[in-house]
Amino acid sequence: MTDALKLTSERIDDVVLLLHVMQRVGLAELLNQHLPRHWKQEGLDWGWVAVIWLCSIISQGDHRKVWVQEWVEQRRYSIEQVCDLELRPTDFSDDRLSIWSCSRHGDEDQGE
Repeated sequence: MTDALKLTSERIDDVVLLLHVMQRVGLAELLNQHLPRHWKQEGLDWGWVAVIWLCSIISQGDHRKVWVQEWVEQRRYSIEQVCDLELRPTDFSDDRLSIWSCSRHGDEDQGE
């Protein structure tokens, strides 16, 4: 009996190149120095969330949060392989992206 072959087909466009360049310059690690992780936070750290979100913005030319989760899910295997990450379905929900963007604006207000 032979094992069934499982093929995965994804449209990658410029995503692999963008992620590789951002990974090579250490953008996620740099961002993590300035975006502290909450002690109860699960899933990806904010640096990787920002890098993958930025990749989607550059690749698609659209900054809206509402479609990022679907965009990531369509390229999940490629992103996981290039970045050596394990993505969760909730890592790029618009709620989570809103928490990140709102928390960053809140920090700026506290500094004034």
